[in-house]
Amino acid sequence: MFLQQSKPTSKNGFTLIELVISIVLVGIIAGILAPIIFYGAEGFRQQVARKELVSQARLALERMSREMRESVPNSVRVSTTNAANDTIEFGRAVFFSHYNSITGGSAPYTLNDDTGLAPPSTSFIAIYNVSPDDFYAYPASPSTFQVAGVAGNQVSINSASKPHSSTKRYQMCTGAVTYSRNTSGELIRYSGYDPGQVHGTSATDQDILIDHVSSIQFQYTAGTLSNTALLSILLQVSAGGESMNFHQEVHIRNVP
Repeated sequence: MFLQQSKPTSKNGFTLIELVISIVLVGIIAGILAPIIFYGAEGFRQQVARKELVSQARLALERMSREMRESVPNSVRVSTTNAANDTIEFGRAVFFSHYNSITGGSAPYTLNDDTGLAPPSTSFIAIYNVSPDDFYAYPASPSTFQVAGVAGNQVSINSASKPHSSTKRYQMCTGAVTYSRNTSGELIRYSGYDPGQVHGTSATDQDILIDHVSSIQFQYTAGTLSNTALLSILLQVSAGGESMNFHQEVHIRNVP
C-alpha cells in the first residue's frame, strides 16, 4: 500500500506590516482629499445661497420700484423706524385718469371721467395732491377723499367741499403702503390701512418682502416743475459671511 503525501496548501494574504502601511496610505490620501471635497462643497453651497439672495434682492427692488412709480403724486415720504431713513410710505394708486367735470351741490359729488375708461372701485380718490402732508391728513385731507361708489365712468366722492384740480387729473387709490426693515433683518411690506393711520398698528397685511437685510436706506428728492422726483434705494444683504450692496434709482411722477 502506498500512501500519497499531500502538499501544503498555499495561503495568500497581507502581512501585518502591509496592512499597517495600507491604512497609513489611505489615511494620508483621505486627509488630502477631505478638505478639498469639504471646501468645494461648502463653496458651492455658499455660491448657491448668494445667488438665491441676489435674485431675491433684485426682485424686492423691482417690486418696490414698480409700486412707487405708480404711487399717488407727491405722496412719498421717508422716515426712520430702527435706523436712519429705513422706512418709506406712499399712496398706492391703481388707476390714473382725467375728468371733464365734478358736479353736485353737496356730498357725494360726482366726478365724470372723460377718457372712455371705467374707473375701478377703490376706497379712495386723490385729486390734486401737492404734498405728503395733504395726502396723510385724511380724513381731513384737502386732496384725498373717500369713494362712495363707482358707476360706469362716474365716481361718487364724499368730501366736505367740491374737489378741484387745475389739471383735471385724478388717481384711484387703495390706501397707503409702507416698506420698513425690522430688527430681525426682514423688510416688511405693510398695506391695508387708510392714509393718516399708523402702519405698524393699523395695517391688515404685513408681508415679508425679503430677509437677511443688513441695512436699507431710502433717499427721496422731491420733484420740480421741470424734473420728476427721484428716489434712491440703498440695500445691503448678507449671506455666508459676505455682504452684497445694491443701489437702485426710481423716477417718480410728481404732477398731481
